[in-house]
Amino acid sequence: MTRIFSLDEPHAEPEDDPEEEFELVVGRRQIAAIAFLVLVVVAVCSGGSYLAGKVISAREEPAAPVIKLEQAPMTLPPPMIEATIVPSPVTPIQTPTPVPAAERPLFANPVPQAIYIQVGAVEKGVATVIAEGLRKHALDAFVAAGPSEKTFRVLIGPFPDAEAYQKAQNIVDQIGLASFARRYQQQ
Repeated sequence: MTRIFSLDEPHAEPEDDPEEEFELVVGRRQIAAIAFLVLVVVAVCSGGSYLAGKVISAREEPAAPVIKLEQAPMTLPPPMIEATIVPSPVTPIQTPTPVPAAERPLFANPVPQAIYIQVGAVEKGVATVIAEGLRKHALDAFVAAGPSEKTFRVLIGPFPDAEAYQKAQNIVDQIGLASFARRYQQQ
């Protein structure tokens, strides 16, 4: 009998016995058991990492920003200079009549420094369909050039005041379109 581990007394080996060699034999069952154990450890570590990441990144999403338009303060007109009035022949003063949104051109350029609601930046055909659909909802929509040659913006506006902007934004929200306010600069 060969002892692998002995604590009692030193073992004296007879000189005529050759040294015994030990083999570690691993069969299919042992390999399958070890592989299963490794798989379970990896699954537990992955699950723990996933849950820890979820807990760390669980934050409240910030509320959507509310765009508030402020009207410029009213400036007083310069003082009137007194002058004498000389009668002239009567000529009727013509005021431009506002053009209904349905009769305005579908393709236009935005007015610099005016505020618009941008509904999309898509290809020309889709932009035309969206703008015409928005016009059916009584919105002053048109198509403007986009950031590239093949992209066109669908804009609503310009708005004279914050009330008109909010009314149009409510209609766009009821339709269910994503949009944002934009002030266009001169290009």
